[in-house]
Amino acid sequence: MLDALIPGIQDHSLSPQDRFNIQTDLYALARSNHVNYIDYLKLLRQAYKYEDNLTVWKSILRQLTDLNSIFDYSNLSTIKPLFQKYVRDLLGQIYNKLDWDPLPNEGIQSAMLRGLILIQLGINGHKKVCDEAHKRFEKLIENPNHSSINPNIRSAIYLTVAKTGNQQTFEQLKTV
Repeated sequence: MLDALIPGIQDHSLSPQDRFNIQTDLYALARSNHVNYIDYLKLLRQAYKYEDNLTVWKSILRQLTDLNSIFDYSNLSTIKPLFQKYVRDLLGQIYNKLDWDPLPNEGIQSAMLRGLILIQLGINGHKKVCDEAHKRFEKLIENPNHSSINPNIRSAIYLTVAKTGNQQTFEQLKTV
């Protein structure tokens, strides 16, 4: 039955509210042990890879963060790298669409979504995002004018360098 919904999610013929509800309901079923978490992750990969709605993505990212914390606090350390790769793959399309810098005439939802996507990619080890976050952080250290960094991506830069940097980076981060 769930497979019948996938085309409507993919082509956005289902409303954002419906797309939001389908994935949150399936996640709730997984949390209550009525379906496997794998079913939820499969649905995301099959149907939501091309999602572009901020509200839907905020919900998906909240669920992925919840799952990530399960890996952090359990004895599933061998699975964590596979989950991180899954997240990087899932977010790849929306990252390619949004990238780091705003596009001309871009709406506020895209600007807000960009920061959320960059945070998740950064903390999940997306090499290109991590490298760019470190590059932008170094520019900030050289010229500590916070207005030189778009406020919508500032937290993505800080969180990524905090997660992936060394002790020197951490000390620099404390001075910002």
